[in-house]
Parts: sequence; structure tokens; C-alpha cells
Amino acid sequence: MSHGSVEYLDHMTDAYLRIHASNLGEAFEYAGLGLVGIMYELEGVEPNKQVPITAEGKDLENLLFDWLDKILLIVLLDRTIMSEFRVKITHDDETGLYGIRGYGNGEQINPDRHELKVEVKGITYHEMKILENTSKGEVMIEYIVDL
Repeated sequence: MSHGSVEYLDHMTDAYLRIHASNLGEAFEYAGLGLVGIMYELEGVEPNKQVPITAEGKDLENLLFDWLDKILLIVLLDRTIMSEFRVKITHDDETGLYGIRGYGNGEQINPDRHELKVEVKGITYHEMKILENTSKGEVMIEYIVDL
């Protein structure tokens, strides 16, 4: 994840993120990073635990929703904070479904080292956008999470 960025935009009540990347896989990796970064400071997280993550969707927005939702569940239920993500996105021409096989690297949340910044209630489809410009090698994702 070397060419992307996560931008936190102003929003009245929720968290609004804009992701820039050079390809779709990298954009999904940064989208995951942005989500975890809302909740916890990522600097100093030890990537000593690898967590497999799979997601699927009928279109790219549905895939992004499922990907982010799975990450949120890992953070909340498994108490794991992840500071690195890797994904491989596939499309099944027969079923029309998109899929992700990926993982996050991180560590168990330690309350002495990892202070919760804000609680995320859920992922939303509201204002979700995935814009690809393959000729320029640019992908932009925008999404909102409910705080």
C-alpha cells in the first residue's frame, strides 16, 4: 500500500472518508485502513497477527460494504486492531459475484496501549462511491460510517 491515501472529510454527525489509490485492490486496502483509523490510532500497532478476511458482493459497492463490515466485526468482536491489509478481488462471470480473499495484520487490542477514539456503529451505503479511471490508474472511494 504505497500510492494510496486516506482523507477524513468534514461531516456533521458521521465519519466521511475519501480514499485515493492506483488500483481497486489498493483502494479496498486503504478503505479498511481508514475504517480502523477512525476508531484507533494506528501508529505503533504491531502487525504480529494475521487475520484472514473474505467478502463478497453482487457489485463493487456491495463488496465494499461487506469488506468493511467484516473488518468492523473483527475489531469489535475479536478485539483485534489491524494496521495493514492485503486483498485480491475476483469476479465470477458465471454468478456475477465479486469476491475478496484477503487478510489484515495487527494485534490484540490492549487497553493500556490502544485507546478507543470513537465508536463506529456501522457501515452505510449512504453516499458510497467507487470511481475507477483505469486509463489514468486512479481509483477513488468515498464512504460514510455511522458513529
